[in-house]
Amino acid sequence: MAAPTTQSARTVADKIDPARAPAALERWRRAVADAMGGDPGAPLDRPDRRLLMLRVFGATRRLADLCMTHPDAAATALIDGASPVLAEAARDMTALDRGVGGPDALHAALAPLKNRVDVAIAIAEMSGEWSVANATAARVDFAERMVETGLRWLVRAAVKRGELTVEDPENFLRGVFVVAGDDFAHEDLSPFGPLDIIVLYDEQAFGGPTARGADRIFVRIGAELREAFEGKPGEFPLYGLRTPLGSGVGGAGYADSISRVKATASGPQADALKMWLGAARVVAGDRTAGGAFLEEMEQIVWSDNPIAMEALRSFVAQKDTDPRGAFRRVAGLCRLAIGGLRPVFRTASAREIFDTAASSRTLSKDAARRLVAGEELAHIAVSRLQMMKGAAVTGVEREDEQHALALLCGFSDYKDLEAALNGARIDAANTLRRLAAGPQEEISLYRNGESEKEGDADKLEDLGFLNGPSLSEAVDNWARSAESRLGGKRFSAHAPGLLTAFGETQHPNDAFRLFDQLLAAVGDKRDVFTLVGEGAESRDGLVDAFGSFGAAVEPLTASPELAEVFFEQTGAETPQTGKEWLSRFTPPAPKGKTALADLAAWRREVMARIAYGAATGATGFDAAVEAFEDIHIRTLGNVFQIARESAPAAEKKAAGNIALHVFESDGPHLPGASTHLGFIAREDGGEASEAFAKRYLQALSEIGDGVFAITPDATHRPCGVAGPVVPDLKAFRAYVQSEAVAHEQIMLARGRVIAAGDDKIAESAREALRSAIAGARRADILFRDLDRARAQRMRRERASSEWDIDRLEGGRADVELVISTLIYKHASAHPFVQDASPAEALEAMARSGLISEETAQSLSSARAFWARLQLVRGLAGWSDPLKAPVRRRFGGLIARAAGVQKFEQVRPMMRGYADEVTRSYAQVVLGRPSMNIASHAAG
Repeated sequence: MAAPTTQSARTVADKIDPARAPAALERWRRAVADAMGGDPGAPLDRPDRRLLMLRVFGATRRLADLCMTHPDAAATALIDGASPVLAEAARDMTALDRGVGGPDALHAALAPLKNRVDVAIAIAEMSGEWSVANATAARVDFAERMVETGLRWLVRAAVKRGELTVEDPENFLRGVFVVAGDDFAHEDLSPFGPLDIIVLYDEQAFGGPTARGADRIFVRIGAELREAFEGKPGEFPLYGLRTPLGSGVGGAGYADSISRVKATASGPQADALKMWLGAARVVAGDRTAGGAFLEEMEQIVWSDNPIAMEALRSFVAQKDTDPRGAFRRVAGLCRLAIGGLRPVFRTASAREIFDTAASSRTLSKDAARRLVAGEELAHIAVSRLQMMKGAAVTGVEREDEQHALALLCGFSDYKDLEAALNGARIDAANTLRRLAAGPQEEISLYRNGESEKEGDADKLEDLGFLNGPSLSEAVDNWARSAESRLGGKRFSAHAPGLLTAFGETQHPNDAFRLFDQLLAAVGDKRDVFTLVGEGAESRDGLVDAFGSFGAAVEPLTASPELAEVFFEQTGAETPQTGKEWLSRFTPPAPKGKTALADLAAWRREVMARIAYGAATGATGFDAAVEAFEDIHIRTLGNVFQIARESAPAAEKKAAGNIALHVFESDGPHLPGASTHLGFIAREDGGEASEAFAKRYLQALSEIGDGVFAITPDATHRPCGVAGPVVPDLKAFRAYVQSEAVAHEQIMLARGRVIAAGDDKIAESAREALRSAIAGARRADILFRDLDRARAQRMRRERASSEWDIDRLEGGRADVELVISTLIYKHASAHPFVQDASPAEALEAMARSGLISEETAQSLSSARAFWARLQLVRGLAGWSDPLKAPVRRRFGGLIARAAGVQKFEQVRPMMRGYADEVTRSYAQVVLGRPSMNIASHAAG
């Protein structure tokens, strides 16, 4: 059956009449039998497939013709799906690689392949076997193959004619590539396009005597490519073509040199071209050269010469009759507004952009869902209209065509389809306006209508403060107190931007309150505004300390003497280790009636100083962790002496036979962490020993609250909470040998005596703790029990988020567990590892060859990393970004603690350390070989 290749072969004015469909279906069945050597029969007789083909013959013109021309392709697509037809077309196109001839020959070679593909994709989409997204992706893929074939065909012909000189005849496309934009680049392509493309070439790739004529040759190649794809007047096009470089008349603008396009894009009045290139991609030719070109354009478009706001406004305000227009502009605005920072937006389809914008909160999720549904309906309408008419059209006016389009889109009446399209278009236009205006337009509706000037109270609440009117009054008081010295009546004249900076901290109200307390504490003795004025060196550190670590630094605002810390110069004299802090700020003597209160006051002051130093950067977070740990241990020991001195005679005598030890298996003792401790007596002291222990625990509980609180836990002892708080040496040794579970055995391996009634009981307690290593059960059995207990704990106490670092697999608890296991494993043969700090113990084990240096460094770094994060969380009283989103300044503190530049980089670091710790756990506790050992064994 002869194929109609021109529109004149079938009069465009033919009225589409559904009544002709049954006869056309019978003719098609006969054509199928002729083409396939027999009628497939039952597979084509299914009611849904017959109805689909009746719809094709009764509601389309061009698609019906193509089904008659290629009946086997239509039948195969119905029975086996579109994929076999597309695969066959791709193979046939590969055979065209050596084709010769002009644009007419290229059109004649490509047309049958394109027609078969159009039939297969249309049937797959209309039958519901393929989604709109799948059908569009297939069209884009085949269009890229066609452009690649067309470019190779035409450039090869020019080379063979001697019009272009190339170094390598087999690589004649070096420096030549096609860049696509708009729907073609974004995989939103309709059956007949149009394709938005530019053929670009590098003048340096074409030497010899014909070099100067390369421009003229490529202009002709661009025109020939357009002629091959659009066909001659009266022919059905393969695709419509467009170019951003000109009108396209006579082939102008379809090909140009790389240098000229760069120069044009870098010049003035080139915003439209930059918008196009900013969201373009390479679809054919030399993709290496094309990638290099787009990288250079990326710098021009997004960095050196950004698109003017006026051009963006013009883009948003565009109008057209395409049902997809409003959706394309919403997606385009997202590409232009966000693409500079998030390249994923640049070439994504409209659907992907809406989904990604919703996940990143650029769009609300309900708006994104409506846009996805509306865009899909508009795309279906345009695609099926083009299937009906065989051209790159977007609108329909004839009544018969309107009724046919409604049937193709699943509507009974065109008015219903039109109403649905108009509703979706209006919704998209509304989303576009709101997106372009930003939230300020809506915010302005909620402002006080009586005054055009927003009040200070409203501004404070906008910044994140609570109780704006009360805070506004306090700000006015600050301004009045400074007016006599600094002049100016408004607070912004004395500390510009300070309230905004407070608003960017994690606890803006704490920052506000502490600054007010500081002003009240120093009075007229100091000028606080020198700390927070414009350009003041101490401003950022003070803002971060007040707004993020406010609870910890609050003691420094209680008196003029303590407030002097804010005016001190930081430098080499700032303590950097725990020993230096304790040397410079020695604790009070553990004697006297006020000894406990004095110790509590000392502890609060030194902790506040360390927190302030960490916030300002004067003290590193590693040094802060060490200092908090040393202060905590010193406090525990001093409270023991204070409790002993203040106890009645019987308790005091009993305390002389008691040693206090702490368990370090849960990591550094930082704010918010529990303190696991225990007592050992030389002999059973009876009620006096129990009374002293309770006196001691009560004193610890009263030494501070909030961030300064100490939470003692003495439950890890013989018989648990039911047994005596102070077991004697015999009971403790029996507990170590038989009663202590796997986790407690590991804890005992890192037990350390920190206070005692005398040296003899201290040494006896140390020997009892060492017996946990020397007389423990076999390590492999212990580790098996330990792993089982860990698995049960992880199932029972799942991590609430990635920031739940105590429950996170590979997190803080796991790294401490691995280190404790190593100490338990090697302490019997190398006792020094039990008395050293974790970092020193790991280093010593590496020197002794017990573990590799890599493992020691990995565990030491992971422990320090998790400890720094734990410290920041504890000082800020923050745990989870889902419960309390991280504000900008606090995010900077977390990033500094993690050792990275941005808060967004912290979570990848957490995952990396967690993976390292998990691997170490598998090696140390489970006994699995490392990847290096396994790979060597396999080799």
